[in-house]
Amino acid sequence: MTDVGFWESYFLWRDPLLVAVIAAALCAFVGVYIVLKRIVFVSAAMSQASGVGVALAFLLCSVMGIDPHHAPLWLHPLWYATAFAALVAALFSFNLGHRRLAGETVVGLGYLVAAAGVILILNSPRVTQEAHEVNDLLYGNAVAVPPEQLAIMAGAAIAVGLVHGLFGKEFIFTVFDSEMARTLGLRTRGWSLLLFLTFAVAISVSTRAIGALPVFAFMVIPPAVGLLLGSRMWSVFTISVVVAVISAFVGYWISFRWSLPTGASMVMSSALFLVPGLIRLRLKGQ
Repeated sequence: MTDVGFWESYFLWRDPLLVAVIAAALCAFVGVYIVLKRIVFVSAAMSQASGVGVALAFLLCSVMGIDPHHAPLWLHPLWYATAFAALVAALFSFNLGHRRLAGETVVGLGYLVAAAGVILILNSPRVTQEAHEVNDLLYGNAVAVPPEQLAIMAGAAIAVGLVHGLFGKEFIFTVFDSEMARTLGLRTRGWSLLLFLTFAVAISVSTRAIGALPVFAFMVIPPAVGLLLGSRMWSVFTISVVVAVISAFVGYWISFRWSLPTGASMVMSSALFLVPGLIRLRLKGQ
């Protein structure tokens, strides 16, 4: 495949690439909070929970004899993905740690249960004909997206952006110093719940669009690069989003150029940006 072929075929990859870029930017933005809170595997657990929702929607359609591609609105996989992700987000927004079980253990249990649920539904005889679509949620498929996915992805990004634009200070305060925030009268539980719900929206919509693997990667790698290279919070968010957008585009081009898996190509492209940050740490002796 030549570069000329890539640009001449823009009508094939234009919408899928736009969806991937928007998803990458959205995940990288909210991922800064996830990395700062040191809860990176919460995003993985919510991605798996989102996958359970989509798989359940396919199962219900099969049981009712409805074509998933022409299902009524109440059976749309996006609603189920968002609902399951929101439920997990609500649970994880509170301190689930116990004197015998650390918070990381609880998150790990949630991830394992959700992953097992996806596998069980995926291997059900009733959804065998749709198994490849549910499988795409686990490994990523940004090559072919439904026509309405671009509008859904853009709408989710705008909604999450508005919430963070209005309440960004409260979110950052809650993440950085929840004790001080409570002392000053800030309802940290409510703000934490709202913050986690924005995670749920970003993860559920993005997972449906590009798959769980690249969503998890974009929520961790670009924010890590931003924290390694940025000196102020605005620069951390900016670097994170820019790295995600470039990685999505370059990864997509690599996938098209050499016929490689799209999700994995985007992940590896973003991982390359860790090199400058690691070099900076080395030079500073940290």
